[in-house]
Amino acid sequence: MAVSRKKKVVKIRKYRRPINIGVLIFALIFLYVLIYTVTYLSKERISIYEVTVQGSITKNEQYTGVILREETVYLANAAGYVNFFLREGDRAAIGDLIYTLDESGRISELLFAENSNGLKDIDLSSLKKEISSYCDSFQPMNFEEIYNFKIDLDYSVLELAGQNNIANLDEILGRQDAGFFQKNVADQTGNIAYYTDGLEGLSKETITPDIFTIDTYTKNSIKSSDLLNSGNPAYKMITSNLWSLVFPIDENFLAQYGGQSSLNIHFLKDNFKTRAAFEIYSNVSGTYGVLSFDRYMIRYLSDRYLTFEIEKEVETGLKIPISSVTEKNFYTVPVEYMAKADTGNVFYLETYDENGASITKNVEATIYQKTDNFYYVDTNSFQIGDTLIKPDSNEHYKIGLTAPLKGVYSVNQGYTVFRQIEILSENEEYYIIRTNTPYGLSLYDHIILNSKTVEENQVIYQ
Repeated sequence: MAVSRKKKVVKIRKYRRPINIGVLIFALIFLYVLIYTVTYLSKERISIYEVTVQGSITKNEQYTGVILREETVYLANAAGYVNFFLREGDRAAIGDLIYTLDESGRISELLFAENSNGLKDIDLSSLKKEISSYCDSFQPMNFEEIYNFKIDLDYSVLELAGQNNIANLDEILGRQDAGFFQKNVADQTGNIAYYTDGLEGLSKETITPDIFTIDTYTKNSIKSSDLLNSGNPAYKMITSNLWSLVFPIDENFLAQYGGQSSLNIHFLKDNFKTRAAFEIYSNVSGTYGVLSFDRYMIRYLSDRYLTFEIEKEVETGLKIPISSVTEKNFYTVPVEYMAKADTGNVFYLETYDENGASITKNVEATIYQKTDNFYYVDTNSFQIGDTLIKPDSNEHYKIGLTAPLKGVYSVNQGYTVFRQIEILSENEEYYIIRTNTPYGLSLYDHIILNSKTVEENQVIYQ
C-alpha cells in the first residue's frame, strides 16, 4: 500500500534593500537648498541707501503770457514817405517831432546834405558805442535780430541828423523845394514804438484762449522811408510804465500759487529775474493769472508775448529717494499735558493699586514731533484707553487719537528704526528733507531704500 507524502511549501520573501540614511539626509538638504534658493530669488531685495548728499531740487515750469499796456496808435492823416526822428523806445515830450511825411521821399538826403562834414564826432562816438554793444551780445542762432538792429541804427542816424538841423528844418526844406511836407509832433508824453499788431486795445475782459495761439500772431513794423497812405498806422505811444502779463492757468497752478500775492519771475528772453505782484481773475472765457509791473516797460516794449518761469524758493537739505519714505501712526497728546521732572519731560499716567486707589506714575515717552497743539508720541509708550493727568489740574486726557508722520527706516543699529522727516521739496525721484529735526536723519545715516520690503524693528544683515 502506497504511502502519500505532503510537500513542504517554503515561501521566499522578496529581498528589500535597507534604507540608506546618507541618501535621505542628502535629499532633505537638497530640498531645503532648493526651497531657500527659490524663496531668495523671488524675494524682493533689501537695499540700503546712505544719506550722503546735501542738495536742492528746482522744478520750474514755463508759461507764456500776453502783454497788456496803455497804447495809443497814431494814424497818418495824409499820404507820403515817412521819416522818424526818435528811436523806438525813446520818450517823447509834448511838442517833440516824431516823424515827417513828404511826397518825394528825399527828407533824409536833404538833412544829411546840410551836414557837409557828416555827423559830429560826438554823434559818431554814440553810434560806435551802440554798434559795439550789439556785437558783444550778438548770437548767431538769433539771426533776425540783425534786421532789428539795422532798423534801430537807422533811427539813431536819423535822430542825430534831425537833432542837428531840427531848429531850421523848415528853412532847409524851403531852399530845396521838397514839395509836400508835413511835420508830426507828440500831443502827449510817452515812449515811442514803430509797430502795430492789432492787440493794442486788448484788456483782461476781452482776453480769450485764442489770443495765446502765437503761431497766428502778426507784427507789422513801420520803417523810415516807408510809403504810408492816409489812415495807415504811423507809430504808437505807450503812455504809462505800468504793464501786466496775462497767462492761462489750470487747477494744478491754482493749487500751487492760488494763495500768493507775488511771485519770483524769470524771463527766458534775456535771462532777467524780478518779483511781480500776482493775482487771479476770471472772465467768460476762462481763468487767468496776472503779473503786474511798474518798471521794465521799455525792456519789453517791442514784445507782445513773453515766456517765463516761476521760480520757487530753493530749499536745501538731505536728499533721499521717494521709495524710502513710509508712514507711521503716533498717539497725539495735547502739549499742556507735558510735565517736568528730575529725569526730564514726563507725562502723568493715572493707574490704580490692588485696592483700587489712584496712583500717578511718571512716564517718559519718546516724542517724534511737536506742533502748536500736540505732541506725537510713540505708540509703545502707552496703551489705548490710558488716562493722562494735566499738571496742576484735575483735567484728564484719554489716550486714543492717532495721526501719521512720514519717515524712513534707519538701520544704523542693525535693525529698522523709524525716523521722522520733514519734506521741503520733491521731484519724480527724490525728496529734499529738513536737517537737524528731532528723531530725524543726519548725513551718512543708512536707511532702507524701499520701505515696503521691511517692517519696524526688523533685524538687517548688512
